[in-house]
Amino acid sequence: MNTDVEEIKSRLNIVDVLGEYIRLDKAGANWRALCPFHNEKSPSFMASEEKQIWHCFGCQKGGDIFGFVMEMEGLEFREALKILAEKAGVKLQSYSPEKTEEKSRTLEILELATKFYEVQLWKGEGKEKILKYLHDRGLKDETIKEFRLGYAPNGWRNMLTFLTGRGFKVEEIIKTGLLVKKENSGDFYDRFRDRIMFPIADYSGKILGYSARVAPGGDESQAKYVNTPETEVYHKSRVLYGIDKARSEMKQKDSVLLVEGNMDVIASHQAWIKNTVAVSGTALTQEQIGTIKRYTKNIQMFFDMDSAGEQATKKSVKLCLASDMSVKIVSLAQGKDAADMAKDNPEELRKNVAEALPAMEYFFQKTFQKFDKNKIEDKKKITEELLALISSLENEVEKNYWIKKLGEGLNIAESALTDEFKKISLKSKIRISEKSENIPEKNIPLAKKEMLTRELIGLMLTSSFAWKKAAEEAREGKFDLEDNLFSLMIEKGEKADFDFSVFMGEIAENRELSEKAEKIFSQKKYRLDLNNNLEEIVVEEPLKDFQLYANELLKENKKEELNRISNDLRVAEERKDKNAVMFLRQEFDRISKELAKL
Repeated sequence: MNTDVEEIKSRLNIVDVLGEYIRLDKAGANWRALCPFHNEKSPSFMASEEKQIWHCFGCQKGGDIFGFVMEMEGLEFREALKILAEKAGVKLQSYSPEKTEEKSRTLEILELATKFYEVQLWKGEGKEKILKYLHDRGLKDETIKEFRLGYAPNGWRNMLTFLTGRGFKVEEIIKTGLLVKKENSGDFYDRFRDRIMFPIADYSGKILGYSARVAPGGDESQAKYVNTPETEVYHKSRVLYGIDKARSEMKQKDSVLLVEGNMDVIASHQAWIKNTVAVSGTALTQEQIGTIKRYTKNIQMFFDMDSAGEQATKKSVKLCLASDMSVKIVSLAQGKDAADMAKDNPEELRKNVAEALPAMEYFFQKTFQKFDKNKIEDKKKITEELLALISSLENEVEKNYWIKKLGEGLNIAESALTDEFKKISLKSKIRISEKSENIPEKNIPLAKKEMLTRELIGLMLTSSFAWKKAAEEAREGKFDLEDNLFSLMIEKGEKADFDFSVFMGEIAENRELSEKAEKIFSQKKYRLDLNNNLEEIVVEEPLKDFQLYANELLKENKKEELNRISNDLRVAEERKDKNAVMFLRQEFDRISKELAKL
């Protein structure tokens, strides 16, 4: 596998690979960009063409082309390896670990199921009523085929029978979400019955799941749309419908049109607005925003603007503004959606999209129309609604601009609005901090032991000699650390040949620990030199440094042990337990002598 990795690296230039995702600008010997992994206003992301590495000095992520593709696409190491191997024209050595094989089988079943649904639409029961419905909605045959729409016929075991007949086990089919288990029974039945099937794909076109609409004339008492449940490959908070068809256009146009439904996406594409995607059965999430930001920071929202739709749009806008996205709102005459407009008047749809208003301007207009600014109660409502939106903005200049504009619109002193704005911002921060489970790492001063542990792990990740030495001493019981990443490195070090890239592939499924490892590795491996160029840190004597960190950690452990004994000794003396006092004093003396020798 190492041979494959090195062969791929030798054939691909990091600037070409990264340039497919982000805009790189030449900066001396290196290339700079706005980091795609965190919000920033000035570029701290750097790529070195000479060393074929990348590093962000803002969020501390970094690595090679494999780490970048894994991070951008949310892939495991093996998947990134396969993508880059195809790009480089490298034939990979055979590799089929159990987990990868399971996922491969799941994707194979979903692809086969999609073909089954397509056949049912074009040649089976859906040929008459479903195709007519899709044509009536304005879709052309080539569009229906491009988006691979299908039909799930009525019946309880059509898909189950089809897939088991092709050699798949029920246990494998269950993992796709295509089946439902009967209550109080070991039997299963098809999840999708008499429904129009909209396959949901990842960025590369692999089918992950489905959004299924009840067929016209079908049982309307059931849910209009049924989506695939959460599975190993389908996570509704991450997927965006149409991303595989839109991503190239999103990057080229440097914008995305975000719509509500599957039909809106398909109709917009047919109307030559091909940079269109939709959320799939969920409100817009931070993960989906992260996916969009890989391709563009400019987003145009086109949602139903009834009361519920407007609230959902506001929430989405706040999320996007907080992520430093540029947001515009597309507005149409009431009762029209993107699909209807694309069918009836595609030129007008394109015009409306082109004339989308900046989000703040849109909501200022809407809010002032909704309330009477001359009434004190309505003034308060306008203030509350708009200041809540303004607080989402990242840029201070923008915040001040809109506060001033609000004051002018309401004939209120700017200073009064500023005071109210501070209260709203404080409430917002409190809510966020209450919801947040993790305090940002940069605000936590590290204790000496934790700092030493990170230094040691960083040394191990950047030096195979130090890593191997640590594994040997850990097996001999010479020292141990209460750290999950360290334990995993000791466990998998030999299997990974004490190599960082291979190790990251081994732990790719553990996102928390792989991100921690990548961050520690980058901090220990790279820095900026005096000329502001990316420089690799060379450790001259890694084994000597290892011994130093190991000794210091041992000292910290001894100090902790002395503190525990001191506390126990105080309790024993209070209880006048002579035997315990004698034993603890002996232990205290013994450990003190050991500490003095270190």
